[in-house]
Amino acid sequence: MGLISRGLEEAGIPSVLVSVMKPLSGPSRPPRQLIRKLNIGATVGRPGDAATQLETLRRMVALLSSADGPGAMDEGT
Repeated sequence: MGLISRGLEEAGIPSVLVSVMKPLSGPSRPPRQLIRKLNIGATVGRPGDAATQLETLRRMVALLSSADGPGAMDEGT
């Protein structure tokens, strides 16, 4: 997904990679990366957990807005 994210960026489409495992996603150097301490398969939140899903989306948009260049990362919970 990190490589896809980089391809989107090269095409002029801003992106944020959401990951639960920095060691796996970091080497692909995504332009922007949000690390969540959630379960694999539920990187934005569990099904039906609207509060966690909304928090993830808010943090993704904030990262898009605040990133000053490639390699920006939000490693909060």
